[in-house]
Formats: sequence, C-alpha cells, structure tokens
Amino acid sequence: MLSGTSALAGPALAGAAMGLQFNVVAATVTAVVAAAVAGYPRAPRARVWSAAGILLVGWALGDGIALAGSSGVSAGYGIGWALVSFAVGYVLPAVIGAAVGRAVYRGTGWLAAGAVALAVAPALSAISQRVAPAVWAVAR
Repeated sequence: MLSGTSALAGPALAGAAMGLQFNVVAATVTAVVAAAVAGYPRAPRARVWSAAGILLVGWALGDGIALAGSSGVSAGYGIGWALVSFAVGYVLPAVIGAAVGRAVYRGTGWLAAGAVALAVAPALSAISQRVAPAVWAVAR
C-alpha cells in the first residue's frame, strides 16, 4: 500500500488520472477507422503503419489539443496524461478490434474489426471514468 507519493510519481499519477478521462468521441471514431484499416487477415504491413498514423492524428486532434491548451502543466503530468489517454483510449480498442478482424475467415474482417472497436472504446471510457477518481486519490 502506498502511504504517499514521491515528487515525481504524484504528477505522473495525476496525469494518468486525467488521461483516463479521454475524449470518447475522438477515440471511438479513430479506433474504428484504424481497426478497419489494419483489421483484416491479409492486411499488408503498410496498413498497420497507416493505422498507427491514424491513431496518432486522431489522438492529436482529440486529446493532444486539450493537453497542449493546458498551461503550466509539469512534464510528469503531461507525459502521464499523454501516454494513458493514447494507450487506453485509442490504441487498446484499435488493437482489440484489429485482432478480431484478423481472426475472421471470410471477407468482412475489416467490418468486424470496426464493430468491435466501436463497442470497446465506449466501454473502456465507462470503466476508466470509474477508475479515475481512485487514481486521483492516490496521486494526492
């Protein structure tokens, strides 16, 4: 059990708590598109890199602007916010969707990938909204 946080861990945990409150609309749209692009069984390696680019652009438009607009943010806070929001809100739904899409044997892997990402992103948002207050409490 943590009795207190260090000078570096506190801002990073506070940033992680903020990252758990990602932009669900931008994350869902971006994850669906990225999963559909890379989520079919014969997707070439270039499609995976395209999906990564889509995720980065979507994050920059969804959460990156909010992070950039926050003035006076410490480095630990900003890094924690950026990593957690990108990983949980954008990458995780896209990877889960793409994995399902690659497992589909006939024809519509990209559609299955997008549908799964469409379901996973809001679900992760709902879960992370419940976890964020606990992370805030540990960060203080």
